[in-house]
Amino acid sequence: MKSTSTLVLIAMLSPIAVAHAESSDVDAVGQWLQARAMRAASSDDFADARQAADEGSYRIVKLADLDAPEAVKEQLRAQIGRSRNEPIRVPGGAIPSQSELLKTLPRTQRSDAILRQRLPSPPTNLLGTVLGAAEVIGMEPSGALNGVNSTGLTRFYRLSDVGIVAFNEENFRVPGTLIEVIAEAQNTAVNGSPAQFEMNVDGQGRGRVVLSWAAGEKAYTLTATGDSDVDHKARVLQEIAAAITD
Repeated sequence: MKSTSTLVLIAMLSPIAVAHAESSDVDAVGQWLQARAMRAASSDDFADARQAADEGSYRIVKLADLDAPEAVKEQLRAQIGRSRNEPIRVPGGAIPSQSELLKTLPRTQRSDAILRQRLPSPPTNLLGTVLGAAEVIGMEPSGALNGVNSTGLTRFYRLSDVGIVAFNEENFRVPGTLIEVIAEAQNTAVNGSPAQFEMNVDGQGRGRVVLSWAAGEKAYTLTATGDSDVDHKARVLQEIAAAITD
């Protein structure tokens, strides 16, 4: 695969929660992220680091050490604090129904042989998890794209009593890739590795749970969206994550 430079900052909150935070917080954090991405794309600030590294990396960065203005750090601290205490309540309609979500999801499915050709490492084997027997809705490439090749993959499943589950795997060892997460946002663990739960609920009985972690050469994200309670979703995602052994 041709190397494609990528800079990724995994968000501390799901996009839904951020979208309904204070507008000034969203503007400041969003502007900083956009400026950071533009610097990475221009190769000005990260050229030396990319040239010196033989492979990409995954870093857990303390908020105090983040290259962000202090005002942005304060807003991120507040967002992390809100998400750590309890599920974040968002307005009705912010979390789509299962039928609404299904309309937007890809239906394409690829064989394991094709995925092995298009990904930098074999796709994660999910047969040892409940997703192994779940209905596959579809899949799509993610991360840095180079023709039909990509650094990552997202697969979508329909899981009884949970809803729609998306599983994303991103190979951060690809040269030019840097994935950073905030240390203070890590609030759980997966097989001993730091991980982060994010939970959103609305007034219509819908919930969304996101679990993110890294192991080996990949960063993973599991997202469950549906009508069942978020505590149940969290338990199921934790069980899936614990059974993944790339």
